[in-house]
Amino acid sequence: MQHEEHGAEMARNGWASGGRGEAVTGVSLVGMKSLEAIEGYIDEIGPNARFELSYQMSAEFLAQAAPLIRGRVVSAHACCPSTEFFPNLASADPSVVAQSLTDMETTLETALGFGAGIVVLHAGYVTDLAMPSSYAARKPILSRPEFLNDVRHADGAICGPEYRASPGYIPYAERAKERLVALARRYARAGVRLAVENLNPRVGYLFHSPEEMLELAALDPDLWLCLDVGHLYITSFAFGFDYLEGLKTIIGSGKVASCHLHANSSEPGRYRDDHSSLKEQGFPLEEVLKIVAASRANLIVEAVEDLAGNTRIVQKAAAGRGIL
Repeated sequence: MQHEEHGAEMARNGWASGGRGEAVTGVSLVGMKSLEAIEGYIDEIGPNARFELSYQMSAEFLAQAAPLIRGRVVSAHACCPSTEFFPNLASADPSVVAQSLTDMETTLETALGFGAGIVVLHAGYVTDLAMPSSYAARKPILSRPEFLNDVRHADGAICGPEYRASPGYIPYAERAKERLVALARRYARAGVRLAVENLNPRVGYLFHSPEEMLELAALDPDLWLCLDVGHLYITSFAFGFDYLEGLKTIIGSGKVASCHLHANSSEPGRYRDDHSSLKEQGFPLEEVLKIVAASRANLIVEAVEDLAGNTRIVQKAAAGRGIL
């Protein structure tokens, strides 16, 4: 109890600086696989280096990295430390839900231990099965016959905007929403915000569109959003809406606690979740950064290349000094 109270106080301090006042610029550790990479990033960025814990960090790596990053962590991406399965709060299988909630409790303990004020979550999937965190193990599940009728673009198994209204999708979305509210309230009591991330529009994934994010934002005062600008970029081509207006719509909810910033090589008929540098050719970087930097959300670089360079771009945008 004493640890939780101390961690909650640290998290509330991070909460105040990271989403209700001046935005914090940081980087996801998903792009750093070694202590040397973390040290190099801190050397380049300096004392203002801030981090989001990654769902790919093992308990061992997390413990090894702790001396370098403790006091610099603003958020954690569930599950952390890494687990065999992603949380699936949409499942009708009680054992899958129970394990998901256990893993989310462990992630809350991690967030409190590092003083993180936000936990980012992929809320669930359109299946009762546990969803492997490894893409190699996840892909066969997402290729099962029950998903095929909803595939509109074979490359990437991309759905269309009608997917969210389909009989197979709705009950999973409703179960996830109900459990998200309960989990968000649990997190809030500990001083941590639970932020649901919009996923890329692959069949089998939940919550892709601006409209769905607004629905989530309105569910409960304690439930927050993570706006992934790269995922929304893909969705805008698949669903046929104006990308920048979609960003403004989600930001306009007032519930975005954190933004994941990365680019990809998507275009009409091409859907790629590359997590590339923000300067990826064709990505409307300047317009995107103007929109998100005007919010009070944390700005987290989630690219897997040139992390320091991308951080400096975002820092300049957040400070109103342009991006180049």
